[in-house]
Order: sequence, then C-alpha cells, then structure tokens
Amino acid sequence: MVVATDPLGDVADDRSLSIARRIDAPPSALWRCWTEPELITRWFVPPPWSVARAEIDLRPGGTCLVVMRDPEGNEMPNPGVYLEVVPERRLVTTDAYVRAWVPRPAPS
Repeated sequence: MVVATDPLGDVADDRSLSIARRIDAPPSALWRCWTEPELITRWFVPPPWSVARAEIDLRPGGTCLVVMRDPEGNEMPNPGVYLEVVPERRLVTTDAYVRAWVPRPAPS
C-alpha cells in the first residue's frame, strides 16, 4: 500500500492538492507574495490577464478574494477562506467556503 504525503508529512487524500516547489528566496519573501494583496496583483496571473483586486483577512476563518480579469475585461472572482495560517510556514485555503464558514453554492 502506498500512502501519499504532502511536503510537510501530512497524509494526502483524493481531495487534497499539494504543491511543492523549491524557490531560491527566503520564506518571509514567499509569505509576503501570498499574503499581501498588492503583491498578489503583480504575480498571480500571466499577462495578458491581470488581477483586478485582491482582498485578504489573514486568519483561520478569514476570507480571501482574488478577482482575475481577462484581456476582454471580464472579471472572475475567486473567493475562499483560510483554514490554517502559520506565518512563513503553512497557508491552507479552500474555495469550498465563500466567507466565514458559509459553503459555496453548487456550481451551475
């Protein structure tokens, strides 16, 4: 039997997504890129797309919102909730909730 684990050693299940990448930067710089709205707007999507706005309430149960804009000006909001926040170590989000612990409506 093979048990998949994420980079921190937690057991992964079929609904988990874990991304591991080595980046030559200090954890504090990477943390800022994921947690400061003005930095998220600079890197989150590739050109010609853009980020119209990013909002962050960085705490477990707090909301995150990244609104992407396509080249034609159409906006796609991506709301979510932070599940776990361990500064400069671990950031867990989900889009299953849109605010607090209110579930996201089923996709149409």
